[in-house]
Amino acid sequence: MSDSDPLRAVRTAAETYGFDLDDETADGYVTELTETADLFGTLDAVDPDDDPATDVRAGDDAHNALLYTFSLSPGDGPLAGVRLGVKDNLAVAGVPMTCGSAALSYTPAHHATAVHRLHEAGGDVRATTNMDEFAYFTTSETCAHGPVENPTVEGAVPGGSSSGSGAAVAAGSLDAALGSDTGGSVRIPASYCGVVGLKPTHRSVPRFGFVDLAPSLDHVGVLAASVALAGDVFEAIAGPDRLDLSTWGQPTPSVTVPDAVDGSRVGVVEEAMADADEGVEAAVADATEALGESGVAVDRVSLPTFGATPLSGLATAGAEFARLLADDGQVYGTGTGYSEGLRAALADLDVDRLGDNVTDQLIVGGALLETSGGRHYVAAQRVREAFVAEVDDRLREYDALVLPTTPTTAPDFGAVTDDASFVRTVSHTLPFNLTGHPALSVPCGAADGRPVGCQVVTARHDEATALALGAVVESS
Repeated sequence: MSDSDPLRAVRTAAETYGFDLDDETADGYVTELTETADLFGTLDAVDPDDDPATDVRAGDDAHNALLYTFSLSPGDGPLAGVRLGVKDNLAVAGVPMTCGSAALSYTPAHHATAVHRLHEAGGDVRATTNMDEFAYFTTSETCAHGPVENPTVEGAVPGGSSSGSGAAVAAGSLDAALGSDTGGSVRIPASYCGVVGLKPTHRSVPRFGFVDLAPSLDHVGVLAASVALAGDVFEAIAGPDRLDLSTWGQPTPSVTVPDAVDGSRVGVVEEAMADADEGVEAAVADATEALGESGVAVDRVSLPTFGATPLSGLATAGAEFARLLADDGQVYGTGTGYSEGLRAALADLDVDRLGDNVTDQLIVGGALLETSGGRHYVAAQRVREAFVAEVDDRLREYDALVLPTTPTTAPDFGAVTDDASFVRTVSHTLPFNLTGHPALSVPCGAADGRPVGCQVVTARHDEATALALGAVVESS
């Protein structure tokens, strides 16, 4: 929470930047601070003018996937008749937003840009979906509203953190749902639940009205019942937004999916195939065989830095999340935009009600920043730079990279209990949050009766090729 004592604020700022102020000089800065604050206080906050949802009710479904249901009076458009949900960290006007936490109490007065665009496209936006607390886990077991069940595998987790979005689509309660993806949180539930999950190019979908976990890694993405629908929803929500300066300069996509993939070249990532469980590797190998039968040239390729990327990503996420919460959710520079209401809610976060996982991450992440001076973050970015270069090099040779979305199928509840098991859940997805490339997870069969996802990664802003190759896997 911000400091309301002007003299202490001046002293703290001087100490931060290495200045030694005497009392008289400090008092002078207090006067200047007060005058400047009064001047800037004349700036009017500008919020979107959205009609709030009506008939807001607590969700009641068999898998605990839906947090709230509501009505938004859908109009006409390309998504007319499509039943849609949005993750609980995306604002819907008039619907309480908790980010899966008992510590946050906030009802937005506006829609997130992505939600607004769904509504404008005629979609029937009707529910918010449960999630791991502050999007910082991969199984749904940290959600303050109770775990979400996997509709396709009894006793198994649905994946996370977009747990409710994946489960609701898999159960048929929704046709598609928005999720967020910091380290795989769209693609992991897609893989575990046997649905389609698209993490688009970084910054291609505006994040205004979205609660970040780690801004340099966060993507708003789509879970859907089919590859085609995932593309339609992405096309509706993507493109530059004046409320999110990080999207400026990004193209507005027109997702024209090629009719045929004949002549395309695909590289299958050796390190990921070797890392996957036997049944997962076999299902993805079958998917690549189907691509070959469709006229795609399939080779094996190496990404030598692949194995180091999960730790790089976790170090990045830990530092950015700790800093974000310390600043009450404010992102500076070309970060995403927030309303005054959401900033106030994060400033008043009831930390005593945070779950153990988020508490641990904040304390460790914050302490690491203090003790290392951010050196571990810089080291993580060096690994990131090396991996980005490797992926960019491969995608100059190939139209796509293919690998298992997750190295395992959905674990049982209670199986992901230590750092090693957690890291394994994100080990194939988090690498492409570091690079920002689009990545599509498509069901490609099963191993021991549990769904397997095949991940297709393409050049930035080439979601169309990922969708075209994914459609071949889907039809096979």
